Amino acid sequence: MPVVSPNTSIMPVTARVDENGHLLIGDCDTIELAQRFGTPLWVMDEETILQAGRALAEGLSVYPNARGLYAGKAFLCMAMCHLVKQMGMGLDVVSEGEMFTATQAGFPKDLLYVHGNNKSEPELHYAIAADGPKIVVDSLSELEMCARIAEELQARAKILIRVIPDVEPDTHHHIVTGHATSKFGVPLDELDEVIKVAKAKSKQIELLGLHAHIGSQSKELEPFLETVDILADLYRDAKAKHDLDFPLLDVGGGLGITYIEADKPAPIFEWARKVAEQTLSAFKARGLNLPELLVEPGRSVIGPAGTTLYTVGHTKKLPDGTDYIAVDGGMADNPRPITYGAKYTARVANRMNSGSSKSPAAIVGRYCESGDIIVEEAYLSAQTGDLIAVFATGAYNYSMASNYNRTGRPACVLVREGQAEIIIERETNADLISKDRVPERLKG
Repeated sequence: MPVVSPNTSIMPVTARVDENGHLLIGDCDTIELAQRFGTPLWVMDEETILQAGRALAEGLSVYPNARGLYAGKAFLCMAMCHLVKQMGMGLDVVSEGEMFTATQAGFPKDLLYVHGNNKSEPELHYAIAADGPKIVVDSLSELEMCARIAEELQARAKILIRVIPDVEPDTHHHIVTGHATSKFGVPLDELDEVIKVAKAKSKQIELLGLHAHIGSQSKELEPFLETVDILADLYRDAKAKHDLDFPLLDVGGGLGITYIEADKPAPIFEWARKVAEQTLSAFKARGLNLPELLVEPGRSVIGPAGTTLYTVGHTKKLPDGTDYIAVDGGMADNPRPITYGAKYTARVANRMNSGSSKSPAAIVGRYCESGDIIVEEAYLSAQTGDLIAVFATGAYNYSMASNYNRTGRPACVLVREGQAEIIIERETNADLISKDRVPERLKG
């Protein structure tokens, strides 16, 4: 059976249309989901997530000791932690909140990798005291802070050093992270100094290896393979200059997904296989022992699994012919279009067989910003009460959502084989004011 790579499809792998023209995901009728749970609604397809995990694992299987790391920042809740554990993946976290979520879900501490360019002292204390998480150090000053905290705790911090490989992928400039002027990582010409400090503080620092990450939503293979070669050179230099044989290698990732038909990302299986093969050949060519290989497939695991459902409110046609379809969500549940100019594919979920419109309409949100446009050119016709499905919203929608205009964030449901279960509850008006406090002097 061929390996399915969900990141090459716009819709979830279980998406289909029934005899009524309704969109089904995970054998759940999206119209019934909207009626039961309300809209806006994030729908996560469990099978799409699991198939992405299987494709990744199969691609990496040619390497003797490899593991994928899931990007918690893309989408994280306790249910997702359980799925990541089920897939045998590690988990990248970037805050104390993400670490807390993972540990509360019972996620293995030794499979947590702590990222971020400005980790706070409490966050580092939390990670080191947990005795298991690996800290991806971003600077010399952070390394020194880790050593100090470890000494105070009479512990030993498990460390990888993030380097700047000076490789730029094919993606939006806001999500490129591997270029020479990136805010993330240690410049290559400063790496020797950082390694020397780590060796000098070996009682507090257990230096496990190096990490690099070139960006997010990259669709081409070549930048990833180039990064592997750069890291292999650094491991050769670490052996020659510092007599270090690192046991771990994290080559990063950030593989892209298909948002619109024009997107042609490398399939997750092919990406993982090529990265694994490149690592094997690069380390063999340099006479190095093979470290445990870690890869970060990024949004490609969760992005294709998500679909956002909206209900159409008012529609209008302007004198210049522009059609507007207003829905009950927008930039508060999906800030990516207004932030990155991100593009999405949308369909009318209750009339999937209605065909496309010859002229485009703009699907706009309900928020008080002119830039609150979800899909600028959607070739569909919709009327009040229709259900709009926007695909590939599994990554960076919930995690970047806000309470703009004092609105509650939507619910999120996980669907599988006809079953739909809430994994994140909808925020209520009471939730919105739960942290408000009024000084006594203002109470009249």
